[in-house]
Amino acid sequence: MDKPEKSLQRKINYLIVYAVISSTMFLLFVLTSFAEKDRKENMDELTVKKINLIGEDGSLRMVISNETRQHSGRINGQDLAKRERPAGIIFFNNQGDECGGIVAAVSEQGKSINSGMSFTMDNYHDDQVIQLLNDETYEEGKASVQRGFIVREFPVGSDLISRQNKMAALEKIADAKEREQKINELFEKEGAKKRVFVGRTTKSDAGLFLYDENGKAKMKIYVDKSGKPKIEVVDDKGQIKNLVQ
Repeated sequence: MDKPEKSLQRKINYLIVYAVISSTMFLLFVLTSFAEKDRKENMDELTVKKINLIGEDGSLRMVISNETRQHSGRINGQDLAKRERPAGIIFFNNQGDECGGIVAAVSEQGKSINSGMSFTMDNYHDDQVIQLLNDETYEEGKASVQRGFIVREFPVGSDLISRQNKMAALEKIADAKEREQKINELFEKEGAKKRVFVGRTTKSDAGLFLYDENGKAKMKIYVDKSGKPKIEVVDDKGQIKNLVQ
Protein backbone atom coordinates (compact mmCIF):
# COMPACT_ATOMS: atom_id res chain seq x y z
CA MET A 1 0.00 0.00 0.00
CA ASP A 2 1.51 3.36 -1.02
CA LYS A 3 1.65 6.43 1.22
CA PRO A 4 -1.52 8.20 -0.06
CA GLU A 5 -3.58 5.06 0.50
CA LYS A 6 -2.12 4.57 4.01
CA SER A 7 -2.89 8.20 4.87
CA LEU A 8 -6.47 7.85 3.65
CA GLN A 9 -6.91 4.62 5.62
CA ARG A 10 -5.64 6.30 8.80
CA LYS A 11 -8.13 9.13 8.35
CA ILE A 12 -10.98 6.67 7.82
CA ASN A 13 -9.98 4.70 10.93
CA TYR A 14 -9.80 7.94 12.92
CA LEU A 15 -13.29 8.96 11.77
CA ILE A 16 -14.67 5.53 12.67
CA VAL A 17 -13.15 5.65 16.16
CA TYR A 18 -14.36 9.24 16.64
CA ALA A 19 -17.89 8.32 15.54
CA VAL A 20 -18.02 5.31 17.89
CA ILE A 21 -16.74 7.29 20.88
CA SER A 22 -19.05 10.26 20.20
CA SER A 23 -22.10 8.03 19.77
CA THR A 24 -21.28 6.10 22.95
CA MET A 25 -20.84 9.27 24.98
CA PHE A 26 -24.10 10.74 23.66
CA LEU A 27 -25.98 7.52 24.43
CA LEU A 28 -24.55 7.42 27.96
CA PHE A 29 -25.57 11.06 28.48
CA VAL A 30 -29.14 10.36 27.37
CA LEU A 31 -29.46 7.22 29.48
CA THR A 32 -28.03 8.81 32.61
CA SER A 33 -30.23 11.87 32.15
CA PHE A 34 -33.39 9.77 32.19
CA ALA A 35 -32.07 7.43 34.86
CA GLU A 36 -31.57 10.12 37.47
CA LYS A 37 -34.32 9.41 39.99
CA ASP A 38 -34.32 12.79 41.69
CA ARG A 39 -33.29 14.99 38.81
CA LYS A 40 -34.23 18.63 39.35
CA GLU A 41 -34.66 21.39 36.79
CA ASN A 42 -34.94 25.13 37.36
CA MET A 43 -36.83 27.09 34.71
CA ASP A 44 -38.12 30.64 34.54
CA GLU A 45 -40.96 29.82 32.15
CA LEU A 46 -42.54 26.71 30.67
CA THR A 47 -45.10 26.69 27.84
CA VAL A 48 -47.01 23.44 27.36
CA LYS A 49 -50.48 22.18 26.41
CA LYS A 50 -50.73 19.55 29.13
CA ILE A 51 -48.87 18.44 32.26
CA ASN A 52 -49.41 15.10 34.03
CA LEU A 53 -48.22 14.97 37.65
CA ILE A 54 -47.78 11.38 38.83
CA GLY A 55 -47.07 9.51 42.05
CA GLU A 56 -44.06 7.28 42.67
CA ASP A 57 -46.12 4.35 41.36
CA GLY A 58 -46.82 6.15 38.07
CA SER A 59 -50.52 6.82 38.75
CA LEU A 60 -51.98 10.28 38.19
CA ARG A 61 -52.14 12.88 40.94
CA MET A 62 -52.93 16.01 38.93
CA VAL A 63 -53.51 17.02 35.32
CA ILE A 64 -53.12 20.59 34.07
CA SER A 65 -54.47 20.83 30.55
CA ASN A 66 -56.13 22.91 27.89
CA GLU A 67 -59.68 22.00 26.91
CA THR A 68 -58.67 19.92 23.88
CA ARG A 69 -56.38 17.56 25.81
CA GLN A 70 -58.21 17.57 29.15
CA HIS A 71 -58.47 14.26 31.01
CA SER A 72 -61.96 12.70 30.86
CA GLY A 73 -61.85 11.53 34.49
CA ARG A 74 -61.12 8.24 36.24
CA ILE A 75 -63.11 6.26 38.82
CA ASN A 76 -62.22 2.82 40.23
CA GLY A 77 -59.17 2.82 37.99
CA GLN A 78 -61.39 3.14 34.91
CA ASP A 79 -61.17 6.13 32.55
CA LEU A 80 -64.51 7.74 31.72
CA ALA A 81 -65.57 8.10 28.11
CA LYS A 82 -63.98 10.97 26.19
CA ARG A 83 -66.02 14.13 26.66
CA GLU A 84 -65.78 17.90 26.41
CA ARG A 85 -64.18 19.40 29.51
CA PRO A 86 -62.93 22.94 30.14
CA ALA A 87 -59.30 23.86 30.56
CA GLY A 88 -58.04 23.71 34.11
CA ILE A 89 -56.69 21.42 36.81
CA ILE A 90 -58.05 17.95 37.60
CA PHE A 91 -57.01 16.35 40.91
CA PHE A 92 -56.60 12.61 41.59
CA ASN A 93 -56.29 10.87 44.95
CA ASN A 94 -53.55 8.40 45.87
CA GLN A 95 -55.67 5.57 44.41
CA GLY A 96 -55.55 7.33 41.03
CA ASP A 97 -59.25 8.32 41.01
CA GLU A 98 -60.47 11.83 40.21
CA CYS A 99 -61.38 13.76 43.35
CA GLY A 100 -61.98 17.33 42.20
CA GLY A 101 -60.78 20.15 40.03
CA ILE A 102 -60.64 23.79 39.01
CA VAL A 103 -61.97 24.65 35.55
CA ALA A 104 -62.98 27.77 33.63
CA ALA A 105 -64.58 28.41 30.25
CA VAL A 106 -66.54 30.85 28.13
CA SER A 107 -69.10 29.59 25.61
CA GLU A 108 -71.27 31.39 23.08
CA GLN A 109 -74.51 30.26 21.49
CA GLY A 110 -76.32 32.69 19.24
CA LYS A 111 -76.71 35.95 21.16
CA SER A 112 -76.06 34.25 24.50
CA ILE A 113 -72.67 34.12 26.18
CA ASN A 114 -71.80 32.14 29.31
CA SER A 115 -68.75 32.64 31.49
CA GLY A 116 -68.06 30.24 34.31
CA MET A 117 -65.45 29.05 36.76
CA SER A 118 -65.76 26.20 39.23
CA PHE A 119 -63.71 24.66 42.05
CA THR A 120 -65.08 21.24 43.04
CA MET A 121 -64.43 18.37 45.44
CA ASP A 122 -65.83 14.92 44.63
CA ASN A 123 -67.56 12.25 46.66
CA TYR A 124 -65.50 9.05 46.92
CA HIS A 125 -66.12 7.06 43.71
CA ASP A 126 -68.67 9.65 42.58
CA ASP A 127 -69.22 13.18 41.34
CA GLN A 128 -68.88 16.62 42.93
CA VAL A 129 -70.34 17.30 46.39
CA ILE A 130 -68.64 20.59 47.26
CA GLN A 131 -68.48 23.42 44.74
CA LEU A 132 -67.39 27.04 44.65
CA LEU A 133 -69.11 28.42 41.57
CA ASN A 134 -69.33 31.56 39.46
CA ASP A 135 -71.80 31.17 36.59
CA GLU A 136 -72.75 34.15 34.41
CA THR A 137 -75.02 34.17 31.35
CA TYR A 138 -75.68 37.32 29.31
CA GLU A 139 -78.12 37.78 26.45
CA GLU A 140 -79.36 40.99 24.85
CA GLY A 141 -78.53 43.13 27.86
CA LYS A 142 -80.02 40.74 30.41
CA ALA A 143 -78.03 38.74 32.95
CA SER A 144 -78.56 35.45 34.77
CA VAL A 145 -75.91 35.15 37.45
CA GLN A 146 -75.29 32.62 40.20
CA ARG A 147 -72.34 32.86 42.55
CA GLY A 148 -71.76 30.87 45.68
CA PHE A 149 -70.81 27.84 47.72
CA ILE A 150 -72.80 24.61 47.21
CA VAL A 151 -72.92 21.37 49.21
CA ARG A 152 -74.52 18.25 47.71
CA GLU A 153 -74.89 14.66 48.92
CA PHE A 154 -74.99 11.26 47.27
CA PRO A 155 -76.48 8.17 48.95
CA VAL A 156 -73.95 6.19 50.99
CA GLY A 157 -72.17 3.71 48.73
CA SER A 158 -72.98 5.62 45.54
CA ASP A 159 -70.81 4.86 42.52
CA LEU A 160 -70.57 6.94 39.35
CA ILE A 161 -69.57 4.06 37.07
CA SER A 162 -72.44 1.88 38.29
CA ARG A 163 -74.94 4.71 37.78
CA GLN A 164 -73.62 5.42 34.29
CA ASN A 165 -74.02 1.75 33.35
CA LYS A 166 -77.61 1.80 34.60
CA MET A 167 -78.23 4.99 32.63
CA ALA A 168 -76.85 3.41 29.45
CA ALA A 169 -79.26 0.50 29.86
CA LEU A 170 -82.22 2.83 30.42
CA GLU A 171 -81.34 4.88 27.34
CA LYS A 172 -82.08 1.78 25.25
CA ILE A 173 -85.76 1.69 26.30
CA ALA A 174 -87.77 2.30 23.14
CA ASP A 175 -90.82 3.93 24.74
CA ALA A 176 -89.92 7.60 25.36
CA LYS A 177 -92.34 8.06 28.27
CA GLU A 178 -91.17 4.91 30.05
CA ARG A 179 -87.52 5.81 29.39
CA GLU A 180 -87.93 9.27 30.91
CA GLN A 181 -89.76 7.86 33.93
CA LYS A 182 -87.08 5.24 34.61
CA ILE A 183 -84.28 7.79 34.27
CA ASN A 184 -86.03 10.17 36.68
CA GLU A 185 -86.47 7.32 39.16
CA LEU A 186 -82.77 6.48 38.92
CA PHE A 187 -81.71 10.04 39.64
CA GLU A 188 -84.24 10.35 42.45
CA LYS A 189 -82.81 7.24 44.08
CA GLU A 190 -79.08 7.59 43.33
CA GLY A 191 -78.54 11.18 42.20
CA ALA A 192 -77.03 14.04 44.18
CA LYS A 193 -79.24 16.14 46.45
CA LYS A 194 -78.49 19.78 47.22
CA ARG A 195 -78.14 20.45 50.96
CA VAL A 196 -76.64 23.93 51.27
CA PHE A 197 -76.24 27.01 49.10
CA VAL A 198 -74.60 30.22 50.30
CA GLY A 199 -74.43 33.03 47.79
CA ARG A 200 -76.31 34.95 45.13
CA THR A 201 -79.11 33.23 43.20
CA THR A 202 -80.22 33.87 39.62
CA LYS A 203 -83.13 35.86 41.13
CA SER A 204 -80.64 38.24 42.79
CA ASP A 205 -81.44 36.90 46.27
CA ALA A 206 -78.35 36.78 48.50
CA GLY A 207 -78.18 34.56 51.54
CA LEU A 208 -78.19 31.09 53.10
CA PHE A 209 -80.46 28.37 51.67
CA LEU A 210 -80.87 25.00 53.43
CA TYR A 211 -82.37 21.76 52.05
CA ASP A 212 -83.41 18.42 53.54
CA GLU A 213 -81.91 15.02 52.63
CA ASN A 214 -84.25 14.82 49.64
CA GLY A 215 -83.04 18.13 48.25
CA LYS A 216 -86.19 20.07 49.15
CA ALA A 217 -85.84 23.65 50.39
CA LYS A 218 -86.55 23.94 54.14
CA MET A 219 -85.12 27.25 55.30
CA LYS A 220 -83.98 30.48 53.66
CA ILE A 221 -82.22 33.41 55.27
CA TYR A 222 -81.63 36.07 52.65
CA VAL A 223 -82.05 39.58 51.30
CA ASP A 224 -84.17 39.71 48.16
CA LYS A 225 -83.67 41.76 45.01
CA SER A 226 -85.58 44.72 46.43
CA GLY A 227 -83.43 44.77 49.57
CA LYS A 228 -85.95 43.20 51.96
CA PRO A 229 -84.52 40.80 54.59
CA LYS A 230 -86.33 37.47 54.90
CA ILE A 231 -86.21 34.38 57.07
CA GLU A 232 -88.43 31.70 55.55
CA VAL A 233 -89.24 28.16 56.62
CA VAL A 234 -90.90 25.63 54.34
CA ASP A 235 -93.13 22.85 55.68
CA ASP A 236 -93.57 19.36 54.23
CA LYS A 237 -96.41 20.61 52.01
CA GLY A 238 -94.25 23.31 50.49
CA GLN A 239 -95.97 26.15 52.35
CA ILE A 240 -93.64 29.08 53.08
CA LYS A 241 -93.74 31.12 56.28
CA ASN A 242 -91.75 34.34 56.57
CA LEU A 243 -90.51 34.82 60.14
CA VAL A 244 -89.57 38.46 59.50
CA GLN A 245 -92.74 40.56 59.19
